[in-house]
Amino acid sequence: IISLEGSLMFSCNDALMQIGAMEGYDTFLKYQQIFNIGLKTNIDLPGETNNASTVFSRETMGPTELATSSFGQGYNMTMIQEAAAFSSVINGGGHYYKPHVVKRVLDSNGGTVENINPVLVKQTVSSKTSALIRQYLYNTMYGVADGNGNNPTGRKARVAGYTMGGKTGTAEKVPRSARKYLVSFIGFAPADNPQVIAVAIVNTPQGVYYGGQVAAPIIRQLFENILPYMGIEQTPPENES
Repeated sequence: IISLEGSLMFSCNDALMQIGAMEGYDTFLKYQQIFNIGLKTNIDLPGETNNASTVFSRETMGPTELATSSFGQGYNMTMIQEAAAFSSVINGGGHYYKPHVVKRVLDSNGGTVENINPVLVKQTVSSKTSALIRQYLYNTMYGVADGNGNNPTGRKARVAGYTMGGKTGTAEKVPRSARKYLVSFIGFAPADNPQVIAVAIVNTPQGVYYGGQVAAPIIRQLFENILPYMGIEQTPPENES
């Protein structure tokens, strides 16, 4: 028996497959579109990938595809898609913004020609759901071990003195007989008012192949530099030990 929070904290594929089965094809695919998976974000960079053919549709999704998609395996998405979708889940309001690189355009004298303001596209989840998931992802990094002694999977991404949240990813590559993996970690900080997110991906790690073991330490190294550079105030978690 595991709770919804526990399914994220301990990355339980079985629980997520059961959730996917209860949602069914139509609901699962509806939310895939809500989060823009397989759709261009229209970021202000040339050559954004059109990866609509790399995600499942109602015609191509069967029971196996629904099961594996529920825990993030079997389809592809770009990291810009992932960062934009993830941000909407943890920003407090479920607000999905069009991602952009350029903040402002300057003339030759350094004067501002144009400010690029955030563009709100839609709301993906409610504020209540956003707060709940953010708490779950905080506990994925700082929660206590389960009854079997398993620690939450995000512990190796923690940066001392800051509160964070995040999620591991461990996907098996095709052909599965080769036993090759694509592992990842996506993290954010501070936990109660996210200002930064980052995604780390490791293609075909050797030996250990879990996102929490391989990709999470990369996020820690990034945030050890990013958070002080941005002047983000330290907010030590209650259970940092």
